[in-house]
Amino acid sequence: MNTYESEHISAIFAAGSRDLTPASAPHNTYVLYAPVSCDPKISGHCASVLSDSEMHRADRFASEFNKAQFQQRRAFRRFCGATALGSSLPLSQIVFEETENGRPYLSDAPDLWFSFSSSRCGFLGAWSSTHAVGVDLEDPTRNLEATELARRYFSEAEANVVEELCGPERSQAFFQFWCLKEAALKSIGEGLPFGLDRFEIELDLDPRVVNAPDIHGEPDRYSAHLFTGSDYCAALVTRGHA
Repeated sequence: MNTYESEHISAIFAAGSRDLTPASAPHNTYVLYAPVSCDPKISGHCASVLSDSEMHRADRFASEFNKAQFQQRRAFRRFCGATALGSSLPLSQIVFEETENGRPYLSDAPDLWFSFSSSRCGFLGAWSSTHAVGVDLEDPTRNLEATELARRYFSEAEANVVEELCGPERSQAFFQFWCLKEAALKSIGEGLPFGLDRFEIELDLDPRVVNAPDIHGEPDRYSAHLFTGSDYCAALVTRGHA
């Protein structure tokens, strides 16, 4: 891959991404959002910065949209890594590894905590040198049985909030809870199998963690933030180190 391709895709993400970092987020915490592009040329540029193993994974997608989304998602992850490092290296040289639970990290920068998420509409990336972070991005336009799913995966108090609402408000609350809880799981280096019910969230005017796994500290070590758009619902949860 030539340097021009790397610089070109970096310029595309730099121009097209939005800084969603909340003003109240802890110092040295950053959040970027980039929309999915339907331009096949952009997907081609993104593919040029991927590894052979990533390209093999991309080729396994039956849908061209899913393949392009994967290529863009992985290129965006490398762009976030380079941005966090302040690196001018080609994006192909920004190589993430993953823990056994799937948390991405850069072996050359172990003090940086990264989290990524994606949906049909775009990609979300966050990193911090001072806090553990987790993000989640969901498509709130999906049709689902919000009450049934809330009873299955949420705490009783959270499920009651969802059930007491109607129509779009019920769906919105469900996705807000889901995003916040999944982001909280990522902030401790875990994924969905660990259990969405291990965290309890209150929405109110500002969301907050009210119950968390004991081994990872008291709820006041966490801060929670929501982002909403016409086609996405997203959350950031940060966790202060002990």
